[in-house]
Amino acid sequence: KEQQWEEGFKKLEQFKEREGHCLVSRDLKVEGLDLGQWVSTQRKEQKTISIERKERLDALGFVWDALSHQWEEGFTKLTDFKEREGHCNVPKGFKVGGFTLAAWVVRQRSIKDEMSTDRKERLDALGFVWDSRAEKWDEGFSKLLQFKEAEGHCKVLNRFKMDGFALGTWVNRQRANHDSMPPERKQRLDDLGFVWDLLEGAWEDAFGKLLKFKETKGNCLVPRRFKMDGFGLGD
Repeated sequence: KEQQWEEGFKKLEQFKEREGHCLVSRDLKVEGLDLGQWVSTQRKEQKTISIERKERLDALGFVWDALSHQWEEGFTKLTDFKEREGHCNVPKGFKVGGFTLAAWVVRQRSIKDEMSTDRKERLDALGFVWDSRAEKWDEGFSKLLQFKEAEGHCKVLNRFKMDGFALGTWVNRQRANHDSMPPERKQRLDDLGFVWDLLEGAWEDAFGKLLKFKETKGNCLVPRRFKMDGFGLGD
């Protein structure tokens, strides 16, 4: 047993020299030695292992709690992402050096209710997005607000994009979800002058132009081909 342990420790030392860490995958084998299994055995026997062996493993940087280490790794990667991008909205499938950060983020959202207070507070302080759908809605509203400031209205074309964001699709989705939308969101859109019914909005626009024509000409006898601001009022 002593010889087997020493052989495993030696292989772990070599692994650490190559990889820079002691996070051995469960199924890793090195020159016939099942190193992944050897590492798992050390974790299981942590409470009964000799002090001398434990100190040697600690000095090597052995990871006794793999899950805790993985969480810290994910948090570090997310912190780096936030510093680069300015937010915590990790794209689907996003990886950093082989670490699937996107999957780690999804995992944190799924275990929010069971997560320790300490971890939750650290994520909150970083600006972690617990509800990705709510974040997406706010992004869409922000883009619509920019559109309104630039164009003076909220009538976005179906395929219109702003900075890569499919604003036209987002606008159409709001119309489709009108009946099930939370009152707070509906009020924010109403205050912005959102057009829920395109046909109704088009009619009101045309009526407004007809009023202008009446004020100018004194009648509603619009010539057949007459246009106002590019709009075929005669039609």
